[in-house]
Amino acid sequence: MKNFLKKIFRYVCLTALTMVMITGCAPRRGILPEPKPEPVEALPPAGFVMKPFHQSMKEEMQKSYDRANEIIAGIFTGIHRKENGGFIYYFSDFSRFNKETFSWGKSQNVIMQVHQNAFKPEIIRQNEFKRLVDLDKTGICWDFFQGNRNVFLVEGRMNLIFLEAGFDETTGDSYRNLLDAYPMTDECRAKYIFNLMIRDKIK
Repeated sequence: MKNFLKKIFRYVCLTALTMVMITGCAPRRGILPEPKPEPVEALPPAGFVMKPFHQSMKEEMQKSYDRANEIIAGIFTGIHRKENGGFIYYFSDFSRFNKETFSWGKSQNVIMQVHQNAFKPEIIRQNEFKRLVDLDKTGICWDFFQGNRNVFLVEGRMNLIFLEAGFDETTGDSYRNLLDAYPMTDECRAKYIFNLMIRDKIK
């Protein structure tokens, strides 16, 4: 009988010791490292040469960057005229730029509504963009005429958008107003120019 009790005691001790070891080795909840944000994308390749309109874009991006409290890169999918006037612009598959970490967040597969602000951007439709000659494709990057700059949105393409986000206390609704926009096409190189502007800010 004593031998039987000793075996049971040893079994219980061994089981308890095993459970302690497993618990000690298991990862603890709540202390896992947070996922790192995606860094700013690579700067232009060594052969990239900034043209005069690229420099103008960079200077204007700096002004818009300082004014904006939200920056996104998203696909422009369409436009809707509001009943009381003005327009709403729709963007999908967008990512946000974090001003504190100088990094882009992950792409979000949702639709964002952006309201027209003080200006109305020119819309370049998908089929229209395909028919544009190279000079016109460069023109939509930076078009300064008679003291005013024309802003373009290219449908079905990524666009770099500077936004003024806020909250309407009377209606309880949040809003995003369009401050500035740049097509992220191969001709405009808006992604490269933005990254160069960010690099200058963090030097």
